[in-house]
Amino acid sequence: MKKFISIVLVLCVVMMMFVACKKEEEEVSTSVSASEDTSVAPSGSTYAKEYSIGCIYSEITGDFWGIVYNGCMQALEELEVYGISGYCIAPANSSDYTLQMELIDTATLKGVDGITLSPSNADSIGAYVTDNFGDKDDMYPIVVIDRSLNTESKWLVSQVMADTWTMGQEVGKYAVEATGGEGKYVLYGISPLNVNWANRSTGAMDYIEKNAPDMVNAYPEEDGIWWGSQTTSELTFQFVQDICTTNPDDVIVFCTSTEAGTNTVVAATGELGARKDGAELYIVGYDFSMTGYGYLVDGLMYAAVGQNPYLMGYNSTYELLNYLETGEIEEFVYVPYCVVTLDNMETEEVQEYFESMQMDI
Repeated sequence: MKKFISIVLVLCVVMMMFVACKKEEEEVSTSVSASEDTSVAPSGSTYAKEYSIGCIYSEITGDFWGIVYNGCMQALEELEVYGISGYCIAPANSSDYTLQMELIDTATLKGVDGITLSPSNADSIGAYVTDNFGDKDDMYPIVVIDRSLNTESKWLVSQVMADTWTMGQEVGKYAVEATGGEGKYVLYGISPLNVNWANRSTGAMDYIEKNAPDMVNAYPEEDGIWWGSQTTSELTFQFVQDICTTNPDDVIVFCTSTEAGTNTVVAATGELGARKDGAELYIVGYDFSMTGYGYLVDGLMYAAVGQNPYLMGYNSTYELLNYLETGEIEEFVYVPYCVVTLDNMETEEVQEYFESMQMDI
């Protein structure tokens, strides 16, 4: 019983830590609710049965997914005392959706009661779930994390992720702040085929268009967003440099939607020392890690709008278990985010954000 009470208290404290960071979110947009996650263990000392959980991610290493994995494993470790078993696994290659399908098949053979899933590909894995789960009565619930899953299957019961539209609005807000609402902006997105991913860029565009009408989109072709996953990394690198060299005297701000995107912009613009002397250049990044910390300290990034990968892994595990126990879950369970700048790193809320991700800053 003492173990159970401590788990609930830890969850409550963690969620309270993010109240301050969420205040800014409410100021930016109310178009999508981004209420804090309230995931807690059921109000009893035991669960109705000894559930088995499979957590199948696209990857479990790296700055972001390594922390998601840590959060998941912490939750599974806490749940062992109740007889709950579980594991967390991913393909060796994060884009290998075929192997991820095999991992889901394996979970079925193991007889899991439910899975949390970060799909490698929204369409391919979505089609797989539609074909193999559909409206069958003998499958198990799926809680998707971080990314959208394109399926109408009744077994997709919830999505645990950051409110990426509102986060995109934050990116737009800091892009306007950095430039004073003037100059040009570039939206470096992931893919328009995944709503979760697309919202990171469209949310930023929406904010800039409404609040800084004098700012000009430096890439007005098609829908005004450079979709990185639909081209090669070499072409994207060249695209970033071409934007800079064809606008040598303009203030430019790059709005990225992944930390990998931020890395690309930093690398590409780093080769353009003359451009930096000619005009101001800013980067507003998405997600945060020790790499992003270095960018802020070195003056390479203006701000980072960071998801909380630890809570994503931790809360999604509990949310799935609570659904198995109660049959109830919200369609969207939002994980808090936090904006990090060079000026606010010493504030209590940002320090608590770092601590929750086990970052010693």
